[in-house]
Amino acid sequence: MRAVVTAGALALVAMASAQQLDWKLNGYLDGYYQYDFGQPASGDNVNGRGFDIAQNRFRLANIELDVAKLPTTKNPWGLTLQIYGGKNADLIHVAEPGGSDKYKFVRQAYVSFAPAGSTNSLQFDLGMFDTWIGYEGVDTRLQDQYGRSFNWTYSEPTYETGLRLTGRLSDKLSGGLYVVRGWNEVEDGNGSPSLGATLTYALDAKTTVTLQNHYGDEGSDRANDVGLSGGIGFSKAGLARVHLLDLIISHQLASNTKIALNIDHATAVGPANDGQWNGEVLYLKHQINQKESGGLRLERFEDKDGLRAGLPIQLYSITAGYDRAVTEHATLRLELRRDFASQDFFNSDQGLSQSRTTLAMAAVLKF
Repeated sequence: MRAVVTAGALALVAMASAQQLDWKLNGYLDGYYQYDFGQPASGDNVNGRGFDIAQNRFRLANIELDVAKLPTTKNPWGLTLQIYGGKNADLIHVAEPGGSDKYKFVRQAYVSFAPAGSTNSLQFDLGMFDTWIGYEGVDTRLQDQYGRSFNWTYSEPTYETGLRLTGRLSDKLSGGLYVVRGWNEVEDGNGSPSLGATLTYALDAKTTVTLQNHYGDEGSDRANDVGLSGGIGFSKAGLARVHLLDLIISHQLASNTKIALNIDHATAVGPANDGQWNGEVLYLKHQINQKESGGLRLERFEDKDGLRAGLPIQLYSITAGYDRAVTEHATLRLELRRDFASQDFFNSDQGLSQSRTTLAMAAVLKF
């Protein structure tokens, strides 16, 4: 907690000493209650989930403070600092090679440079930032559904540390290049950088296609304090050459209805960690009125060789969500989810089960 207080104090001091600059300060608080109808034993979590793991209890998922100064044509330098606490921060950083607690209060911390007057919005960012991979992300304020998919949980990294270059290549095409330390790593777990690229093309005013990848040696010969090897979280020590391809297609069906498809395919080649995983997720989001919206998510995830979930398995889920904006700064979220597995996997009162139903109620407060 000392790290949170120190980082927050430094951020506020930076703002106070630079009031003539365009600084922005905001944040949010995220809490939820969830009930698993399988009634797993007391103390058991809703396993296999990325964030929403609490069973029959309230939980503070996240509290975050964001401080940012964006580059402008007058001053091309920028700074972004996002610090957070809560159970989500613990879960995100559990495989960090430097230690599961060492950097867990920092979500993003990077400096930016955008050449003044640049016509293609070229920008360099150096530091720690959210991954470029995937349709879903860490920030609950920006998600179609409250809980994250199996595909997000197992297929994709969450954060990166290094250098990224992003910019517009034409009116319809934008892209990015990335050189980072590795999958969920502030401290490099193996001394070998990972590389990435992104291309996003607007087919028309309603449809965009994004193709991106993440490539490099992942894993480590030494485990961190919780026994995971490398930020990717392999259960077995050793390196593997990992290549993840990610495709996102998003289409605006109507002014108030959006549909999106996210497809992942990854290979890992190494002596101890060798295999494949893949997943597909379909999203539908409908804005009912100014205050209410509904969402539906369908997905399939396959861990063919047990590198991500710990055993060879296929996972499926159907998620229905309802959001209501109570005020400009407060949103209530209700989510009903049905999970399926190709073998016994989910915690229940009978041990392990092949299916599970959960109901979650959450509040997101923005400030």
